[in-house]
Amino acid sequence: MTGAPLIEFQHVTKTFTGGGRAVTAVDDVDLRIEAGRIFGIIGYSGAGKSTLVRLINALEPVTSGRVLIDGVDLGTLKERQLRQVRAGIGMVFQQFNLLASRTVFGNVAYPLKIAGWKREQRRSRVAELLGFVGIADKAWNYPDQLSGGQKQRVGIARALATNPKILLADEATSALDPDTTGEVLRLLKRVNTELGVTIVVITHEMDVVREIADHVAVLDGGKVVEHGSTYDVFSAPKTGTAQRFAGTLLRDTPQGDDLDRIRARHGGRLVSARVRDGGGLGAVLSDALGRHGVRFEIVYGGITALSGRSFGGLTLELIGEPSAVDALIAELRDTTEIEEIPA
Repeated sequence: MTGAPLIEFQHVTKTFTGGGRAVTAVDDVDLRIEAGRIFGIIGYSGAGKSTLVRLINALEPVTSGRVLIDGVDLGTLKERQLRQVRAGIGMVFQQFNLLASRTVFGNVAYPLKIAGWKREQRRSRVAELLGFVGIADKAWNYPDQLSGGQKQRVGIARALATNPKILLADEATSALDPDTTGEVLRLLKRVNTELGVTIVVITHEMDVVREIADHVAVLDGGKVVEHGSTYDVFSAPKTGTAQRFAGTLLRDTPQGDDLDRIRARHGGRLVSARVRDGGGLGAVLSDALGRHGVRFEIVYGGITALSGRSFGGLTLELIGEPSAVDALIAELRDTTEIEEIPA
């Protein structure tokens, strides 16, 4: 399903000026998002995520660089042409942005009416979408009669009304409880797999990225500091920002009181070992006693999964002759990242 880039940033910078000063919200971003992806853009508050979204649908012009949608440079288009491009880009908002005076049916039908669809076409399309998102029975309810999760389902149906190629989800689950968040994320996955829509998920929540994104870009201070497959970026993060996000998934390295407690209870050599899918750590450890005469015990750690693959870290106590422990550590280093924990 993936292929040529559907969305492309070429050295894009966006600077806002006002009050006698300039603020660079997006700083020399170079990024490709292929058709068919669920692409996560993750960063803390002020990282530039929402500005990046507004550049994709040309609600903000770039200061320098180019944004291309399906090969078309948005900066070369007139307003009428931009409206046509925006018709192919759906938007799902954090606070739903539903029209309180319209029913669920009316909210979903509204963009179709603006686009000039005939009445019967609108009826058929809205019925189809409400069935897809699972709220056909709420068609004649008003937004204030709906739960947060139901409101977001309406928002997704409305965003899909005109058959967009791209769906932008800007903090779409931040206002929802964990169970409802899971339901909405599973619905977004269906939008991607069943309808073939490319989804760009803007979030500060690592759990959202873990649940649905296959690729990710990490923003910090307006810059993309890491990008790639979600598994590669967060199983071996290279920057402090990515490491902090990965650390919210699991606590896999002992710190502070935990480390003091482990040292007090375990007198052997302590090492931390990275765990990655297919890394072979288990095979080396399973034969540690036979090959080196070294016993081991897992004293701390955590393992999670991203994109169906495991990663994490384990703290091991190694017990044996010093030279034998040295030999085992050397063998482990051929397999994964090993760091000795000072006594």
